[in-house]
Amino acid sequence: MSYELGPVSAVVRSSKPLTATVDDEVVMLSPDRGAYFGLNRVGSRIWELLTQPRQVADLCDALTAEFDVDGQTCQAETLAFVRRLERADLIEVVPTASATTGR
Repeated sequence: MSYELGPVSAVVRSSKPLTATVDDEVVMLSPDRGAYFGLNRVGSRIWELLTQPRQVADLCDALTAEFDVDGQTCQAETLAFVRRLERADLIEVVPTASATTGR
């Protein structure tokens, strides 16, 4: 990987994983990896927000409005989560100009 994901990076769901919602949480199967993934309530909300490309900072704006978390903590945890999704090939990084922003 020749770049570092940061607050202005834009990401979107990959179309590859098979997903289902179970008790307000998302479960996924990655056919490429043959692995299952389960997302908690916050992870499920991030997944929901990624139906369209979004900058990580915009994800944090939405999450801090919906959950009891400060901006700094949200950014650190969201970046870590998005990096894990990328390593698992569950999201794609897209040109920032493609991102939907709430700003």
